[in-house]
Amino acid sequence: MIIKKYQFTDRVKVLHADICTQGSLLQNADVVIMNNVFEYFLDEAEQARAWEYISHNIRKQGSLLLTVPSLEESLSGLQINIQLSPWVEEVPLNYDVFPEKDIDREALEQIHLYKIL
Repeated sequence: MIIKKYQFTDRVKVLHADICTQGSLLQNADVVIMNNVFEYFLDEAEQARAWEYISHNIRKQGSLLLTVPSLEESLSGLQINIQLSPWVEEVPLNYDVFPEKDIDREALEQIHLYKIL
């Protein structure tokens, strides 16, 4: 509804699918948004497989990856060997742009933006 309301249908595509079936899309995307990624619905082996797939397919230099929680948090505890420093660089976010007092600062700080190297 938001995409239609603000006339973004020619620029934004929302896809609800198994990410491990979307290699071409990941390889060509300018922005990938992953919210509360896998820890709630995949076991650790499946999480590791999904992250391996993602790290091999999101490679378009300069594209953006937005995650909640951070990549570090998502990958911690998994039996996986993904080196972040050659793949992504975290882009600092200014959480103070929301001056409203009722903003959940802790929730905002769970948002992490990465640039693909």
